[in-house]
Amino acid sequence: MLGGYRSALVEPGPEPAPVPAPAPAPEPPGRRHPRTAWTVLLPVVAAAGLGFGLGLAPVPVAVGLVAAVVLLGLFLHLEWAAMLVVVSALFEDYLARVDSGITKGLAVVLVVSWIVRLCQGRARASRRNPVITAAVGFAAALALATAVHNNGQGGLDVVLRYAGFLAVLFVLADSMRDVLDPRWIARGYVAACAAASVCGLVSYGLGEDRRVGGPIADPNDLAFFLLPAIALGPAVRGTGRRRWLWDVATVVVAVAIAGTLSRGALVGLAGMGVLALAAGMVRLRTAVGLLAALGASVLVVSLVAPTMVSVSLQQKSYVADQNVTERLDLWKAATRMTLDHPLVGMGPGAFAEDHRDFTTTLPDDVNHPLDVAHDTWLELSSELGLVGLAAFVALLGVAFAQAWRAWRRRGDPLGAAVCASLVGTALAATFVTEQYYLPFWLLAALGAGVATHEEPT
Repeated sequence: MLGGYRSALVEPGPEPAPVPAPAPAPEPPGRRHPRTAWTVLLPVVAAAGLGFGLGLAPVPVAVGLVAAVVLLGLFLHLEWAAMLVVVSALFEDYLARVDSGITKGLAVVLVVSWIVRLCQGRARASRRNPVITAAVGFAAALALATAVHNNGQGGLDVVLRYAGFLAVLFVLADSMRDVLDPRWIARGYVAACAAASVCGLVSYGLGEDRRVGGPIADPNDLAFFLLPAIALGPAVRGTGRRRWLWDVATVVVAVAIAGTLSRGALVGLAGMGVLALAAGMVRLRTAVGLLAALGASVLVVSLVAPTMVSVSLQQKSYVADQNVTERLDLWKAATRMTLDHPLVGMGPGAFAEDHRDFTTTLPDDVNHPLDVAHDTWLELSSELGLVGLAAFVALLGVAFAQAWRAWRRRGDPLGAAVCASLVGTALAATFVTEQYYLPFWLLAALGAGVATHEEPT
């Protein structure tokens, strides 16, 4: 038995069947090299054409090549396109000296970049934000007013401007769910406001303007752009070692606002301060510190250039009474237009064309245009009716509610800043026409963003 056990261990069994060699793995489809002459001919032809063009007209071809590369980068990186749209808005008048269509073109680039991202399948499906729903409601009111009253090329220009801002709002609000960080966009806006403020202050110091203007030529419009940065600056400063840079930026913006001598901006600042203190968004010590820094900066400017400051104040005082009279007349005209067509107004662009038919007291010999109502809400009602006015107010109100929820539930400082900014800009817009500029639309997008943003996985 033992021998049998040994025999079973020692004696070899039947030889195993040979294992066939594994078949070579098929080459991935992406790595196959198509056997065609085009893979050689196309690069050669492109290189030859580029070389010929550079030799024939080197500067235009080089500029075109750089522009093509930049456009490709913007199309493939939504973050770059979004930041460029936000930052460039602060320098609209500078860019208009090169080409008046640059800002509109950048909005188109942003939309194309968003479409490219959708085609790549990198977008998330999620519940639609109420801000976007409210924006759709405003677009419907705009379309209704346009259908009822066609005001020709002037009306078409206004519609296209609204369409551009609606597209920017939709793309920003949708993208802030994941790919765009609202804080990053807010930081870019504050930095751009600080840079625009420096440009305006330098122009003022050189004596080119009697009030701080610069990148946005009208000081009142520049002040409107800068208002949100006063609230957004402290909200995005964070806790890093360089947070003092954001404090400096906020003070610089505040000094520039003071230099615009805009009464509407001062009303907006007061409203922002009251809301921030009443809701506990900012400590009293912080508010006092900002006011002290602003007062000290203004005092230094007054001491360094007393004559320049005195001339600016005298000029502002000289034209103040005339401006008040003109604005009262414009407000009356807008009110009469609204009462004449209360439901859908007289159509986009109607105020600039028809407001003189509703007043006889406006002067004809002024050296500045009187083609806006200097009141956002009255101009909206005169052109889009009470329906359009209600839709626009609802859009801002929904954005405020979204930001307020983020502030109350999570203590999000950016949510608090968006709320304060919406209140401040709404108050300032009572004295200027600002629905055709970025701040309202950007704040609405930020309101949606702070409520829905998720970190990408």
